[in-house]
Amino acid sequence: MSSNLAPTRLHYRPEAIWNARHAFFEQGISPEGLVHEAVLRSWRRCSDSGHAADEPVDFQPVERVHVARLLEDHQALLAAAQPELVDLASSVRDAGYAVMLTDRRGSVLAVDGAIAQRSTPLRLAFRPGVDLSEAAIGTTAMSVAIQEAQPARVLGAEHFYTDTQIFHCSAAPVFDPHGDVVAVVDVSRDMPGQVDSTLWLAARCAQRIERRLFRTLRAGIHVEIDAGSGTCSEAAGSGAWLAFGPDGDLLAANRAARGLMGLPPGALSLHFDEVFVERFGTWMSALRRMPSGAPLRLQDGVRLRALPLDGIGVTAAPTRATIGARPERAVPTLPAPSATPEFGDARLAREFGRALRAVAAGLPLLVSGETGTGKEVATRALHAAGARSNGPFVALNCAALPGELLAGELFGHVEGAFTGSRRSGAAGKIEAAHGGTLFLDEIGDMPLTLQVALLRVLDGREVVRLGCHRPRPVDVSVVCATHRDLAQLVRQGLFREDLMYRLCGHTLHLLPLRERRDFDAVLDTLLQRCGAEPSRVGPALRAVLRTRPWHGNVRQLANAVQRAIALAEPGADLTLEDFGVSEVPCQASAGGSGLMHMAADQVIDAAMQQCEGNVTQAARLLGIGRATLYRKLARRTGAAC
Repeated sequence: MSSNLAPTRLHYRPEAIWNARHAFFEQGISPEGLVHEAVLRSWRRCSDSGHAADEPVDFQPVERVHVARLLEDHQALLAAAQPELVDLASSVRDAGYAVMLTDRRGSVLAVDGAIAQRSTPLRLAFRPGVDLSEAAIGTTAMSVAIQEAQPARVLGAEHFYTDTQIFHCSAAPVFDPHGDVVAVVDVSRDMPGQVDSTLWLAARCAQRIERRLFRTLRAGIHVEIDAGSGTCSEAAGSGAWLAFGPDGDLLAANRAARGLMGLPPGALSLHFDEVFVERFGTWMSALRRMPSGAPLRLQDGVRLRALPLDGIGVTAAPTRATIGARPERAVPTLPAPSATPEFGDARLAREFGRALRAVAAGLPLLVSGETGTGKEVATRALHAAGARSNGPFVALNCAALPGELLAGELFGHVEGAFTGSRRSGAAGKIEAAHGGTLFLDEIGDMPLTLQVALLRVLDGREVVRLGCHRPRPVDVSVVCATHRDLAQLVRQGLFREDLMYRLCGHTLHLLPLRERRDFDAVLDTLLQRCGAEPSRVGPALRAVLRTRPWHGNVRQLANAVQRAIALAEPGADLTLEDFGVSEVPCQASAGGSGLMHMAADQVIDAAMQQCEGNVTQAARLLGIGRATLYRKLARRTGAAC
């Protein structure tokens, strides 16, 4: 556990707290030693803002549009936090505690645990979108943790406002890969109790979220630093993490690593060789040979040891984007397995097994499918289940960069190769994937000039950096993906025919969600990832969701599930309205109306059966008006829809 774990109080001493309140609020005296200094500083900030302790606290209603925007802005954080929040909630739910995640401003992002049966104030506070900042509700464990950048607990009367003294809270900050507070994990209930354990659990959860965030940072290698003797392991829990680029640039160092190594706060502009005695290339080679971790020496002679966080040279494509800023659009898909995954669709399982055998035989693989079907997820699973699982997995989106930059990213470059090139040059993704898997997404968007160079790499098993003439041998397994028809691109003169045949040693086609037979299994997995019980989606709603086209496939469904859980009342059954579906299909274009009516009839039948014939309840479940449902029922007996 992080060394900055500094509890605000070892025991709940209500007499001392009330004496402190009397001194501070009635006598204007600073109650030194009666409450923690961090709590006292929060009281002063609230008082200096012109607020009085007896002012009412109002947990404002939250607009759905605001919640949806808030969740979209913090997709990276939520993706990393959800599995850990579910685990934390399972530990404290039976003791009556609720858990939440807030952003750095104190806005609630996610909740779990014992909420539905607790008091009204707790249920009102534990809703996504609610503002729980110090400015809104005064002193809380969350606000203290944000301000002090360390774990904190605020118990009962330590809260500034009288209305919030029902709460007993423990909170721990979550730091981003650069050491800045990005969120807070909170464990609370509306009665006194043993809080030492909850503070520890909150801090542990926060650190696990930090670890997940750090591993999503795009880098050549993520390592954990430990003392020079012994081995470094997750159990050691040093929590000091570094991320290096393929050429040794220090991309990120978390808070613990900066403290350990004396690195300054803020952006870093350092190379591995400026920090450590070893040379980067030599050290990386040693790291590959030493599963127990490779030794390191700081420039001042201090000996350390490093162990990869996620496998040698793994390049983790950022599942969301820069943490703490507005992320680029990306959403959670089914988690990448660490071995051969289990499928609810026999066709997918069979095709995955065939693809695994093709890769094992050295055949280049093309993964095809619509946007959002999980092409990178499938490729990562193939890598993890194959013989190269101990090597790097390096991903590059060929549609994300213009031609010149894409060439530099893929093949590497020497100094001065092009405008904006790195001073000392840099290795490309092909070199970074040596000994592992190179995943080229959207290969159909690669410019023709680069296609020629890629073909040479595949045929000659060597790469030449831009601006250089010396080839470098590489050993990579190449997997490409596209949602486009390569044969059609060849006919249009946009893709080389010889490269198409070279890439298509075997093709793994991923079915769109609407054609998969495991829709319910996918839905249940996504619900559980968001901390919701699958039973919250009843048969009628499932029938509706199965009829949706889901043009964005699993990615779109994941977004819809996350939105529904955030907007629904805690613990309540989800409805069509929560999923953003406003109407059961009723009309369709000519030629398809009969099928659409049949699908709508099945949905309505399921809803009526689930609600035991109660039209009002069935309409609410379907997310439509009662009069609309009556019209649809009447249409089935001969009236017009």
